[in-house]
Amino acid sequence: MMTENLNDRLLWDADDGVVRITLARPDRGNALDLAMARAFREATERVRVGAARGELRVVVLDAQGKLFCVGGDLEEFVDADDRSANIVETADELHAGIEILHTVPVPVVSVIQGSAAGGGLGIALTGDIVLASAEAKLRVAYSAAGLSPDCGTTWVLARRLGTARALDLALTNRFLTADEAQAWGLISRSVPADALAATAAEVIDTLRTGSTPAQAAIKNLMTSADETSLRIQLQREAATIGRIVDGDDAVEGMTAFLEKRVPRFA
Repeated sequence: MMTENLNDRLLWDADDGVVRITLARPDRGNALDLAMARAFREATERVRVGAARGELRVVVLDAQGKLFCVGGDLEEFVDADDRSANIVETADELHAGIEILHTVPVPVVSVIQGSAAGGGLGIALTGDIVLASAEAKLRVAYSAAGLSPDCGTTWVLARRLGTARALDLALTNRFLTADEAQAWGLISRSVPADALAATAAEVIDTLRTGSTPAQAAIKNLMTSADETSLRIQLQREAATIGRIVDGDDAVEGMTAFLEKRVPRFA
């Protein structure tokens, strides 16, 4: 196991194919300042390289303290000599990392133990699987501070919820409970607070021991499905399954299924 503190803002932990990126500024609600944004980008660049080398199987996003993330550090934004330059650089660093996590060919799991707002919500929603404590609350929050959204929140909310619900949340800044978020399809599961850690561990272990080529194919097909016609998507599905069927994992998986045993993927 390797745990490293990046820039006193973020923890990087790598163990047995699982990388955990932890927001580590609990005394400030894990507020996103430029230093944390730079550390986040560094961590995700490591993820990109590790995935390309075949060293990673799962990425986990979580946070220290009672809150997942309150969003941007408004104090830093206000005090900056050049507010526009500061906030744009912070957004650019975060956006580079968010794009990596959305496109990296390994599953990303977000674990929301407390409220997530603003940019913190955008980071949380980069997860392919998003687990939230039933006590957690989600809030877009930007317009309450006179700002427009960043961190991919408009993209994710509009895709998962539709324009009407996305606009409602963004314009009114009302809190969305974890149960509501699950019912709306914004997150994967709302979990009792005392079961969140165990549920996350179970999900992570399932992914860690799964077939990496199959998981990469599933993520790619699912995340691009609404950008193509049915005919093209069917063609992509056929081409993808044809490409991976002769791989070691597919052979092992099909053999294990027929032999009624648990597969042992490479």
